[in-house]
Amino acid sequence: MKKSFAILALFALSLPLRAQVKTGEATLNLNGTVSVGYSDDYSNTLGSDHSIAGAGEADLTGSYYNPNFLSFDIQPFYNQSRLNSSYQSMTGASGVNASAKLFGGSAFPGSISYSTAFNSSGNFNLPGLANYTTHGTTETLAVTWGVHLDNLPTLNLSFSDASNGYSIYGANTDGRLHSETFSATSSYRIAGFTLNGGYQYVGSKVLTPEFLAGEPAESTNSSGNSYFVSVVHDLPWNGNISAGASRLDLRTNLGGTSSDSYNTDIDTLTGAINFGPAPHLHFGANTYYTDNLEGSLYNTLVTAGAVVPQNQVQPASHSLSLTGFANYELPAEHLNLHGYVERQQQSFLGTSFASDSYNGTATYSNRLLGGQFNGVLGVTHTFVDTTHIGLTGLNSSANYTHTVRRWTLAGGFSYSQNTQTVLINYVTSGYSYNANVGRRLRRKAYWGAYASGARSLLSNVPGSANTSQSYSTSLSLFRLSINGSYSTASGNAVLTATGLTATPVPLPAVNPAAVVLYNGKSYSAGIGSSPIRGLTLSAIYAKALSATNGNSTLSNNNSNNMYFLATYRLRKLNFQGGYLRLVQGFSASGAPPVLTGSFYVGVSRWFNFF
Repeated sequence: MKKSFAILALFALSLPLRAQVKTGEATLNLNGTVSVGYSDDYSNTLGSDHSIAGAGEADLTGSYYNPNFLSFDIQPFYNQSRLNSSYQSMTGASGVNASAKLFGGSAFPGSISYSTAFNSSGNFNLPGLANYTTHGTTETLAVTWGVHLDNLPTLNLSFSDASNGYSIYGANTDGRLHSETFSATSSYRIAGFTLNGGYQYVGSKVLTPEFLAGEPAESTNSSGNSYFVSVVHDLPWNGNISAGASRLDLRTNLGGTSSDSYNTDIDTLTGAINFGPAPHLHFGANTYYTDNLEGSLYNTLVTAGAVVPQNQVQPASHSLSLTGFANYELPAEHLNLHGYVERQQQSFLGTSFASDSYNGTATYSNRLLGGQFNGVLGVTHTFVDTTHIGLTGLNSSANYTHTVRRWTLAGGFSYSQNTQTVLINYVTSGYSYNANVGRRLRRKAYWGAYASGARSLLSNVPGSANTSQSYSTSLSLFRLSINGSYSTASGNAVLTATGLTATPVPLPAVNPAAVVLYNGKSYSAGIGSSPIRGLTLSAIYAKALSATNGNSTLSNNNSNNMYFLATYRLRKLNFQGGYLRLVQGFSASGAPPVLTGSFYVGVSRWFNFF
């Protein structure tokens, strides 16, 4: 197949360019790139091979009758890798991206999109660090349709089906993710009331590779059916009142047996009233109630793709909050004042809690010393009735930007202490910072340096801290650019089909066996040059080192990625040569690190067929 395509590619490169215009009911435009070249691939697990292979990509756009009636865009690609295309796949990926819009501007607008890629590269994520490399197949189908008739309720329908199957280089394990969603929503305005309602189904089948924790892969099936209704009505003083109700039926299954399942129903009620009697004054109140606080937290885990606790029978849980707020702006003083009072009652893990909170926040934004300053300072006092504990919390941030001649300076800092989480009896503290400095050296030259960091933790909960730091610098000259970066991170996360995700809920709500501790660092360097017109040279080196610990099993992980590319453009011809090398391994997999590489030289030509 590759040899046949290579022969066709060589023939296409010799053809003259021509342009065609089609008129009538259909309007079409087709352009693309055809390439052919020599490649040499090698690996310590699959051996090596070399071949003369062709590759190509195309873009077909058009419409029928009228662009609002039907318009489409189809983009097929074949044997595209980082060495011969812009598809950023380490392997020779093939596939298609297609989309169509129908009946635009009418009462029945719709759209359809489809994409698939075979043998494509992907990422397995670690928070705050460079990603690890995967390869596999992805496929996505999405359909939307609307019915918008005058003086009748609107109807919007959507459906999507997506799948991703992949292998992780050096891990000897596979992961899969299949999800499907369907939603139907409607809106109608009558007698001053705006009515909204809808239904949504979300289903997923996940095979999570547990190699980072040294455990077998886990298969999880989950589905959720949710229903919601809401009503909004305008009030005097530029106000409105609203109310809503929703129900979620959540079903999860781990391992395929009824004993390994978590099923629950979550009912939620909300209400709000808002007024704006004066140009700079706004006040109101909100209320929120759920009859299943535990289910709400576990649904957050399911949404993130994590495994929820199994075989747990917990006492009933609920959460009720009542909030009153006021906001007042003082434009002349560049000041905004905000305050709120809140009453919360919760029952979770067999214990009941109640608290009262009072908050005052001031936001200031103005020119300062020739630059722009933005600052926020908020103080909260919370008293927990059931424990008779009072806490004073702080929420603050400051950002400043200043330009002095050729220098640009910017930075920011935020700090929080004793900030209440979704659970009354747990508070969080933390800080974050960012800074950058840059200088324009010449008309087409610039240097910049950037730094950022963050730390957050649950107070009085050991092992709950998440930290990250990142530093980078870049220098851009007339025909040369250089950049480098370094990052480090540590914390706790949950394992999902797409990688590690920072724990999305307070640790007490997470199954301890599902928490993975991680730490690591990554750095990279790159250089690019265009010494003569049409010639571009680039090189990138990236390295990531990390350690992950789940269920007392430690895995030391590493990834090295080296990439060189040279391109020379001569009119419609593009000459390319490149080299790619990846070394990646995980000690918990029990297999040696994978070494894979590729060398390529070839030529491509762009065509505008019609």
